[in-house]
Amino acid sequence: MNLTFVLIGFALAVFMGAAIVSLMATLRPQWSNRRRQLTAACVLPAITAVATLLGILFISSADHGQSERMEDLAIAALATLGGGAVLIAFVGGLIGAMLAGRRRGR
Repeated sequence: MNLTFVLIGFALAVFMGAAIVSLMATLRPQWSNRRRQLTAACVLPAITAVATLLGILFISSADHGQSERMEDLAIAALATLGGGAVLIAFVGGLIGAMLAGRRRGR
């Protein structure tokens, strides 16, 4: 995997976590700061997990002819890359949410 993909994904997750926690502060002021941070940090990983599962379903439902081993390899590779992207998105979103909450003084 290219390191540029990891760095760009992490930076986008930090920005998205910070933006969503700021939005949640205006939409749900009754929620605790920790709850807003965790909710903001889980948005991008949830989207990434759904996209990964849809990709796996697409690969498994397509007609591949006689090469079943390549289908298993493609599913394993997509699951590995998707799982890594979910982890990067969660950590980046959590860092962004914490930094935005710290900036707000809460």
